Amino acid sequence: MKFFSFTRTGLRLLIATLLLISCKGKTDLPEEEVEAVRTDSAAIDSTTTTDSIAEMEIEAPPKKADELFDDFVFAFMKNQYFQKQRIDFPLSYTVDDEKTRIRRKDWTFDRMYSMEEVYTLIFDSAKGEEKAKDTTLRSVTVEEINIETFRTKAYKFKKREGEWRLVGISELNLDDSENSDFYSFYHQFATDPDFQLHHIASPLTFSTYDTDSFEVVDGVISPEQFKDFAPELPKTKITNILYGQTFKNSRLRILSIRALSGGMESNMQFEKNDEGEWMLTRLDN
Repeated sequence: MKFFSFTRTGLRLLIATLLLISCKGKTDLPEEEVEAVRTDSAAIDSTTTTDSIAEMEIEAPPKKADELFDDFVFAFMKNQYFQKQRIDFPLSYTVDDEKTRIRRKDWTFDRMYSMEEVYTLIFDSAKGEEKAKDTTLRSVTVEEINIETFRTKAYKFKKREGEWRLVGISELNLDDSENSDFYSFYHQFATDPDFQLHHIASPLTFSTYDTDSFEVVDGVISPEQFKDFAPELPKTKITNILYGQTFKNSRLRILSIRALSGGMESNMQFEKNDEGEWMLTRLDN
């Protein structure tokens, strides 16, 4: 019995050859897909070790990751190989009214908001968060919102044959968004201490988890105490995942600030008063 060993270059060539042979065996495979395999093979450059190749395979999420969108999108943001397999190429990309398409070979790995320490979610009701756990969802949009420039980048995902796939990206102004007034309010709330103080209910309903007694403690605090208990508020960029919640007829917003590590979650409830102003009415840490 003969045993063979490969250098890194030899291993890359072997992988590329096997992939191309596999592709050629499928007579109905478009030339564009064959080229995509060549491109992916070339991406395994001289810095790629056999361990890192194995790591890419090991880190591929299990099939059950498609059950909940949150599980899928975290894998999508973290795994370069997996991300490329879950995009409909050529991908529709729209900036305002200008539409283009991105070919597979031109795609650059997009980490989305995974490089941030925290991400945010916005719900229209106390029950809105339950939509995130709905395994029957077929369409979800992830928004990355720049509240300074009032622009958003929206990633549109659809679930087909049990798999979530990115089907389009669009960039546009937030002027026509159902949440535009809340985004404007939140930006000022997060950046202007005096404005913030005057838009906190007095007293403010407050709850927190007592790590000594392992119980939730409910109470109230004054607007002046808010800064002592509140998490650090994102001031330039926030995110939102649209699981199906609608904001058109709701006078309530729940802003959830969460650490990507899972170690922190804080919910802030805002309600629009009779004067049409948003007010912070509850803080849950």
